[in-house]
This record gives sequence, C-alpha cells and structure tokens, in this order.
Amino acid sequence: MTEKIKTGLCIFALLLALMAAYTQEMRDRDRAAGGTAVQPVPFAAVQIK
Repeated sequence: MTEKIKTGLCIFALLLALMAAYTQEMRDRDRAAGGTAVQPVPFAAVQIK
C-alpha cells in the first residue's frame, strides 16, 4: 500500500513539474514575441585572444 502511495506521489510531482515547465515556456514565448529577440552570434564571429 505504501509503495502505491509513493508511486502516485512521484507521478503527480512529475506531472506538476512538466506542467510548470510548459507554462513557463509558453509565457516566455509570448514575451519574446512582443519584444526584440536577441539573435545568437555565429561561432565564426567570435574571436578568442
């Protein structure tokens, strides 16, 4: 019985973490669409001295 409760709590925590990551990703995409996106610099343009 205890193992089923532990398994259920682990699955619930995993689903909660996935939902939080998804909502954060969607929120960040909405913010980026309204502002100016920063473009990554190609590796050829970076000079190491």
